[in-house]
Amino acid sequence: MRDPLPNTLDPARLQQIYSRTAAFYDSIAAEHQARAKERAIELLARQPSERFIEAGCGTGWAFSRIMAISGAQDAIAVDVAPGMLEVAGQRLKDQASLVHPPLMLADARALPFATASFDCALTTYTLEVLPEADILRVLAECHRILRPGGRLVVADLTEGEGEGDRAITEEWKRGYLADPEYFSGARPLVLTPFLERSGFHVQARHYSGHGQGWPSEVILAR
Repeated sequence: MRDPLPNTLDPARLQQIYSRTAAFYDSIAAEHQARAKERAIELLARQPSERFIEAGCGTGWAFSRIMAISGAQDAIAVDVAPGMLEVAGQRLKDQASLVHPPLMLADARALPFATASFDCALTTYTLEVLPEADILRVLAECHRILRPGGRLVVADLTEGEGEGDRAITEEWKRGYLADPEYFSGARPLVLTPFLERSGFHVQARHYSGHGQGWPSEVILAR
């Protein structure tokens, strides 16, 4: 397993950072994440009859689109940052016409749901902000709550492919090592080994970048 850069920001501090930045987060990140998130939604291919969870929904960018495609029944999104849930709730009311958005304040390291209670799960640009041990805890929880054969789609920053994207990630890592809080704990990851260690089988991996967003990987695993 390739070790990620160390993350010394504790969960309470990450919660504060993302609550504080929620109101303007999309103005900074959405354009750079959009292509990978769109691909993640395609790979997820959630059907209206499936129980679905998004862990670390942030501002609801992906969740609102999934709700528009497949409906809100049997779906829920969780986040640890109250500020993010406030933004997500307003987005779901405005863009998906949901009077009571299915959102919950919860820590993805200890999801308050029964074992094998979901058909599919999504997490985007969330694992990259966590310490290594917590990455494994979140993936273990995703594995626990998915039914046998259930699927997980993840999208996160990754090592750049191609000269231009490699330069981006090397610069990102230098900046992160100097001031991880400035980057809100986010750094490039290589997730396949983490998924396999957590009991998942990787079925597909797609790279996103090359001038169309941050260097990112989108993975479908069961």
